[in-house]
Amino acid sequence: MYAVKKIMSVKPFEVTLLFNTGEVRYIDFKNKLKQWTKSPDSIYHGLLNPDYFNKVKLLAGWDTIYWDNGIDFCPDMLYRWSLNNKSR
Repeated sequence: MYAVKKIMSVKPFEVTLLFNTGEVRYIDFKNKLKQWTKSPDSIYHGLLNPDYFNKVKLLAGWDTIYWDNGIDFCPDMLYRWSLNNKSR
């Protein structure tokens, strides 16, 4: 199981995270958000606002990231979606 230990940096639609493996990995959410917001009822619409997206926080007890609107992700999924920071 993976765990997010720290948010290293945040840019619009991109988060760089430190995982419990010691790896620093980044996730580009831009394409995922485009897919997830095709429905007008999608809870992800708020994340399309760069200022709101940048307010991501660490949910330490759950070892993941979240936004105040209730959106969070399984840390294992975050790891699968992420790329090694060295590959940038």
